[in-house]
Amino acid sequence: MSLEKRVRILITLTVFLCAISLTLVSRAEEAAFTPQGAQAERTFKNIQVLKGLREGELYQTMNFIAVSLGENCTFCHVTNGRDPKTNQINWVWASDDKPEKQTARRMLQMVLLINGSNKVDFGPNAVTCHTCHRGQRTPEGVPSMPLAKSGHEGLLYPAPIGPVAPRPRPSVDEIFAHYVQAVGPKAAETKTLVMKGTRSASQNRNWPNEITWSAPDKLLSVMTLPQTTIRQAVAGDAGWVLNGTKLQTLAAAQTATARRGLEEVFSAVKVTQVPGMQSAETEKIDGRDMWVVERSTPETTLKYYFDPETGLLRRRIAINHHAVLPIPEQTDFEDYRDVDGVKLPFIIRRSAIDTYDSWTRTFAEIKRNVAVDDALFAPPAVQP
Repeated sequence: MSLEKRVRILITLTVFLCAISLTLVSRAEEAAFTPQGAQAERTFKNIQVLKGLREGELYQTMNFIAVSLGENCTFCHVTNGRDPKTNQINWVWASDDKPEKQTARRMLQMVLLINGSNKVDFGPNAVTCHTCHRGQRTPEGVPSMPLAKSGHEGLLYPAPIGPVAPRPRPSVDEIFAHYVQAVGPKAAETKTLVMKGTRSASQNRNWPNEITWSAPDKLLSVMTLPQTTIRQAVAGDAGWVLNGTKLQTLAAAQTATARRGLEEVFSAVKVTQVPGMQSAETEKIDGRDMWVVERSTPETTLKYYFDPETGLLRRRIAINHHAVLPIPEQTDFEDYRDVDGVKLPFIIRRSAIDTYDSWTRTFAEIKRNVAVDDALFAPPAVQP
């Protein structure tokens, strides 16, 4: 396959990705509460390669492709003007008029073939669009000239000093012992947290936000928008979203997923040691080495970054291995302060493959172990 054909394929994927990105704007504000939806081929016409993906997974896959190629949806997809009433773009998703879309399908098939044929040497989703494209339409096939050095340089004249011994990494037990001590012994005694601040996101979606967490499995988020108030809650096996006067009840699986994700972000202790965790190579954040603990399953790879100096959790990365491409999600914890003997982050940043789902929460006030009425987490009665 010629380089030109490969480029066209990548372009097609980007366009499709862009279209999905626009559709995401209508989703619920919190991705954790958003259902994945039906299979994509039941909702969209002319799905040929990405069959079996849920709607939510299709959106994320398209965004992954777009970011990898540095393009947008119109690269592969056809438009037909704008709606005169809403001024929204009229997308003709099923159209195959653009050759880039055909190229994109072939490129996806190539990626699936490479990963499926090399399972011994490659992990899940090891090869992706980003592997070759790195934010540009055409992959680079040769190194840039002039070269800084050749592969053989230094072999005939070894350095006079011996190899530097690698810095020993602490064990997983030692890292978590340091983390528990850093957060504070009182952290395990935390019954409630009430956090007030602001939620900032793209497209000027900035508004007041209040988070109420109650052990062991209750959480309420209240976001005050100019036009309405959105309340989202999980309590045990129940979950709901109230947008103005419209109430949506979450299915049990949605509630469980939302509860796990939200607890890891907003509870006092954000990660606990479990079997299967391993100490990985150190990685840098802001130029400083971090201790990394990793846990992998066929579905997900989780990486936790701990600051060696403070012992506190600095970053969490989750890579969800979908059928076609991996979907990364990153959460950063910053500005730790003492709250009644417990160190808590006053800035939390979530970075998603779709910037619409990314946000930053900056808290002005956090209170610990204050009285919280369980009625807050019960779904409100809404008039029909």
